[in-house]
This record gives sequence, C-alpha cells and structure tokens, in this order.
Amino acid sequence: MFPNVEQYLNSSKALMQSQASAFQTLAGSALESAEKVATLNLAAMKASAQDFGNVLTQASTARDPQAFFALVTSQFQPNNEKAASYARYLGEIFTETQQIFAKTAEAQVAEVSRAATAIVDQFASAAPAGSSDAMALVKSMMGTANAVYEQVNKVAKQTGEAMQAQAASLSGQFVKPVQAAANQTVSAVADTAAA
Repeated sequence: MFPNVEQYLNSSKALMQSQASAFQTLAGSALESAEKVATLNLAAMKASAQDFGNVLTQASTARDPQAFFALVTSQFQPNNEKAASYARYLGEIFTETQQIFAKTAEAQVAEVSRAATAIVDQFASAAPAGSSDAMALVKSMMGTANAVYEQVNKVAKQTGEAMQAQAASLSGQFVKPVQAAANQTVSAVADTAAA
C-alpha cells in the first residue's frame, strides 16, 4: 500500500532534526537571556551598594539635619535615572529574546507545515483508489490549521508590540512622579534651610 516507506522515514527524521535544532536555539536563547539578566542584576546590586556606602560616608559628615536631608534628596534624581536605565535594558533583553523565540517558532511551524504537506502528498500519491475525498479533507484541514496559525501569530506579534509600548510607557510614568517628589523634597529642604 505504501511503497515509499523510506521516504516517510527520511521525512520524519528530517523533521525531528529540525525540531531538535529549534529546541537548541530556544534553550540557548533562554539561557543567554537569563545570563544577561543575572549580570544586569549583579551590576545593579554592586552599584547600589557602592552608592549606599558613599551616601553613608557623606551623611556622617553632615553638620546639621538640613545638610543631611539635602544630601539624601540629592540622591533621588541619579537613582531615578538608574532605575529607568535598568528598566530599559531589561526591556531590551526581553524584547530580543521574544524576537528570537518568534522567529524560531515561525521557522519551525513553516518547516512542520512543509513536511506535513509533503508527507500527505506522498500518502495521497500512494493511496488506494477511492480515498481521494479523505485526502482532500486532510489537505483542507491542514490549510485551515495553517490559516489559524497565521492569525494567532499575527495576534501574538501585536500583543508583543503592545506590551513593549506599555513597558516603555510605564517606565516613563515611574520616573516622572519620583522626580516630582524629589523636586518637592529639595524645595522643602531649601525652604527650611532658608528659614
């Protein structure tokens, strides 16, 4: 009934190798992203510890409460900028990883679709008489599945873009109120010092 069993086995083997390669790409990308996030976090903790030590050293030399508060409030702006920079870099890491995952998934789905179509075509050419309706149904189902995948992929891309825009917006929304509070505190300390 199926004279080309070797063709089917070769197609299946190529498909498995493609899936293994995609898995290696995804796993490598995930580990690389985890490494970047860990490096970023370690650098941020190291910088925070150094900054805290510097502030403590300077605070110990403050001669009055107003000088102490002025020193503390002067740290708001640099810390806001560091937090915004951290958030941007973290967003870049996640965006890069998401793009790699999306490209790999697209390529893998295209490969699986191509391989499945080839296998169905091989089966159709070797199918017994009278099974053409069943093969047409299978091909139609595959076409529908591909259309659904493309729609889901389109929605996933739009969702990813919306999430990136939202993350950028939130980063800006975080920095502005903290800067305003820092400016108010600096003004209050200056007013208190002047009085």
